[in-house]
Amino acid sequence: MKKMLILFCLSLSLLFPSFAFAAETPSSKPEWEVTPDVYNILRERAGISVYTHTHKPVDFNNMKYGFSKIYEKTDNYIIARPYNTKDYMIISKDGFYAAYTSKEKGAAIDAENGSMLWRTLRNHAFEDVWDKDNQYGYFHFGQPKATDLVGDLWINEDFLIPQGTTIYEFSMTDSEDWYKQLPVDMLKIGETNVFSQNGFVNGIPLDDETRWHMRSVFFLTSGGTPELSYDPRRLHWKLENWLYPAFRDVRKDHWARGNITWAFRTGLIQGFQNGRFQPLSLLKESDLTVIAAKYFGFKPGATYGHRAQQYYDFFKPYHLPLKGYSTDAGKNSTVTRGQLAQVIAASQGAPYGPYSAVGFMYKHHLSEGKTGEKTFEDYHFNEPLTRAQISAFFQRMEEKGMTTLK
Repeated sequence: MKKMLILFCLSLSLLFPSFAFAAETPSSKPEWEVTPDVYNILRERAGISVYTHTHKPVDFNNMKYGFSKIYEKTDNYIIARPYNTKDYMIISKDGFYAAYTSKEKGAAIDAENGSMLWRTLRNHAFEDVWDKDNQYGYFHFGQPKATDLVGDLWINEDFLIPQGTTIYEFSMTDSEDWYKQLPVDMLKIGETNVFSQNGFVNGIPLDDETRWHMRSVFFLTSGGTPELSYDPRRLHWKLENWLYPAFRDVRKDHWARGNITWAFRTGLIQGFQNGRFQPLSLLKESDLTVIAAKYFGFKPGATYGHRAQQYYDFFKPYHLPLKGYSTDAGKNSTVTRGQLAQVIAASQGAPYGPYSAVGFMYKHHLSEGKTGEKTFEDYHFNEPLTRAQISAFFQRMEEKGMTTLK
């Protein structure tokens, strides 16, 4: 049996010779602008994605010959399924290519159907993604804080599973698009785990279905580099998001460009259909409430009453200083920098009177004031809040670890 396993692995290495020589993503960090509509599609639909930007215009008229099915086609992008794979691709007019698994599938990849994502990308970007001059990257849109993806581990191997790891497996023999999560309750975190060819995990027998399907596993971890006892030449990618939404009205030198990108990437604030972000637009209190609730992890259900009512109801037990809990007039009132300071202070269990709230912002370096004087007047308490400013304030909160309600 062991000889058969070795021959099986050897045969696959011949079929996929790049497995043994796969490099990590390039060391230099590019910055690729993609249109907001393309980024939204990846955020809403993609699990794992590998992407590149050729910066060469694409002729969509020739795309139909490279795909088994085309799902969407607009003036800006095309979404399709390549031949001999169950992955998806999105290609933009300006030469951005991304191959991705579905969000439902997550990090699981059906290797038997040729869905190693880098190969799909290479074949359809008409570029050699292994060329030193060609930049490419991986990102897990379904779990944005994941940092590593490790693949191609065979059964009958011992390995360590780091804290916080999610383990997926996929079939290399089935014709169906089959995947499932391994029985993680059988696995020991931070200790050596033994998978045997006889269908045992740490000496515990697997059920027939799992044993039959288990051929390889992918590791996905949200912190640190996994310490695994596998051949380091095999697949190991750092997951990093190099994609920036190309809003028409946010130049590269805009003071809040990084904050706006963060807010858009995380889904806190959307752009507009015309490709603009409108960074100077003012916010209603209902806008602040929706953004804050999303930031603190609220998952909305079916809409009832006012579009933001369920977000207000989420905050009711915390008694945040909001005017629109029961009135539409309060929901439609303009938000000021001062009210935002009071909401932030209250969310962290701190006093939220006007002076106390501004002091909280200064103390925790969420604001330095308009001129750096850090006085109450310098904060401009009654000044209306803009979309750019709220992006900056919430990103600073995350950087300071203020991610839970108190």
